[in-house]
Amino acid sequence: MAEARLPIVEALKHRALDRCVPLSATIELSLRCNIRCAHCYNFDRETPYPRAIEGRELADDEVRLLLDDLRAEGCLYAGFTGGEALLHPSIYRFIRHAVRLHLSVIVKTNGTLVTPRTAARMSRAGVMGVDVSLHGGTAPTHDRFTGIPGAFDKSLAGARAAKAEGLRVHLSFSLGMHDAAEVEGMKRIAEEMGVECGIDPYITGRYDGKMDPIRFQLDRATMEALYRGPLAEVRREPRADLSEAPQCACARSVVGISSTGTVYPCIGAPLPSGSLREKRFPEIWRTSPQLNRIRGLGLDDFATCKPCPHRAWCRRSSGVVYSNTGNYTGPEPFTCTEAEVLHALHDEGAPIPETTGNVQVQRATIDRRLPAPHDGNP
Repeated sequence: MAEARLPIVEALKHRALDRCVPLSATIELSLRCNIRCAHCYNFDRETPYPRAIEGRELADDEVRLLLDDLRAEGCLYAGFTGGEALLHPSIYRFIRHAVRLHLSVIVKTNGTLVTPRTAARMSRAGVMGVDVSLHGGTAPTHDRFTGIPGAFDKSLAGARAAKAEGLRVHLSFSLGMHDAAEVEGMKRIAEEMGVECGIDPYITGRYDGKMDPIRFQLDRATMEALYRGPLAEVRREPRADLSEAPQCACARSVVGISSTGTVYPCIGAPLPSGSLREKRFPEIWRTSPQLNRIRGLGLDDFATCKPCPHRAWCRRSSGVVYSNTGNYTGPEPFTCTEAEVLHALHDEGAPIPETTGNVQVQRATIDRRLPAPHDGNP
């Protein structure tokens, strides 16, 4: 389809991808959090706050300068994340500054701190939406996984409060062996609330190199049962065009910035590509050898993926692959297993039910869910 005939947001994303414009930026404000998710990719939440990060988070003026530079480079969507973004004492100042720059703002949150008053404050500051993380379809599962009794009910109450204020609400469910039996419940929660949801089976190792969260990944039998059953609706026909590299938007139309100012190709791909403490963002974005290397990757650089018979069904995320293997262009066991399962179900002719389209299977990053640009007054 010609770009001119695409819906405006899709056309914008395509143009940004082609021209390497950082359309969507995810900014970690801090790694501090009020819950203790067992699979947290930041660090093991049962351990003290990392000394390497303590006191080194970006200062307020550094965040404001970053937002200025992002907008100058063509950014339209800013996502604030953590840790728990709402714990940062300057979160509302950052939101207002971003909105004055005509950026659309999404706050990634676990929802437990979102009260009616907080939701109203976010709305007044100009937030477009919230992305609420959940880790099960029932309170016992979610609360056990987060280590906080009552967290599930608070998270849902926060999502409802945000919706009542007119904020766009998206629920992001992590999916692993701990909650695989609750997918129908996840979908029902989103349906009853009248919001979209993402169900994310792509669990990664921690960014400090520890791989213990991998134990929560779905096994093959469970994955097949889900794609045959409650997740059958998200299966798609195989891609017809396999001439391009299996690249995502990393380093092309999305970018991530860590709480200490390290620039990543995507917040889900922790490949250090420059530091805001050494250079301004525009210089890093345009000249970083790491970012430019990623932009220049072709199909031949994905030596294992290119001849793979399952590539048409692969949902490869470079961030997941890199986090779990340390190899940006290589294979990753879970991703490969998923492609094999989807291929087998297709060849078997397993039925795909009709869907309302409000459920997606994807890595839970706010980069991939771009709302329409903010068009209100600054």
